[in-house]
Amino acid sequence: MNNKKPKPSTFDNVFRTIAQKMPFMMVALINEVFDKNYPDNVKYTQLRNEFLTEEGKIITDSIFMIKNKYYHIECQSNPDSTMEVRMIEYDFMIAHEHARKEKGTYVINFPESAVLYLRHKKNTPDNLKVIVNMPNGESFDYNTKVIKAQNYTKDEIFQKKLLILVPFYLMRYESMFSRIDTDSKKRVSFLKECEDLRIRLEKEVGKKEALYADLISMIIKVSDHLLEEHKAVKKGVKDIMGGKVLELSSEKLIKKGRAEEKSEITNNIKNNLKKQHPDWDEARIEAETEMLIKAI
Repeated sequence: MNNKKPKPSTFDNVFRTIAQKMPFMMVALINEVFDKNYPDNVKYTQLRNEFLTEEGKIITDSIFMIKNKYYHIECQSNPDSTMEVRMIEYDFMIAHEHARKEKGTYVINFPESAVLYLRHKKNTPDNLKVIVNMPNGESFDYNTKVIKAQNYTKDEIFQKKLLILVPFYLMRYESMFSRIDTDSKKRVSFLKECEDLRIRLEKEVGKKEALYADLISMIIKVSDHLLEEHKAVKKGVKDIMGGKVLELSSEKLIKKGRAEEKSEITNNIKNNLKKQHPDWDEARIEAETEMLIKAI
């Protein structure tokens, strides 16, 4: 079986960018998926997500440590028939990375892990299971939780502070885009929904203009990809989400002298990259940081 990770899509890249640049948003997702109750300001460590195998380099999406527990979440645009086995491989690499010796015996702790599906089907399971048979005849089930992004309503997303799902909210209308594009009434209704999403987001983040601008940018990036062949809808979404709204947000940052906020974000990205890639030199750290800043 070929367990090589498929090439990331635009959606997967958006999730990974958020996890790298705005890791604080992962806390609410971890709370929801693993039934935790960590406060927004809980201290966390974002762990290295690159592993070398005989087949080459494997890059996981997000690995966090909170209060000495490991959490691993992968994002997938669609259900993947190899995901169950790949999650065992990824989780073992994470556990092996942090193995320790206690009283002469090595101990490895597997992370709590889950897969976030941005799309799913009726038969997509709520749990991925692999039966592991040991050479001594014992066996156990290896289970990975499944999160289905489109099962969360707009109200639930904001009530549970799952802002990391906001950029992908419009994907639930994907099958309707052709009709929306040609039916003016459906288009008006859909764009009202987009406007409501933007207003809810603005109220939720309050005075955090940089966070608002970042998330709006991600929404536009996802919608541009989704609506590539639906010009009328694409323009409508961009007018509502971007345009003057995003421009005004950027102007506020400048007028309020918030350049230091951008500097703080840049430093955070650099520090995260240095932790995850201790072998990278300063030039590569600078280049990767600049690339991530431009992705906003």
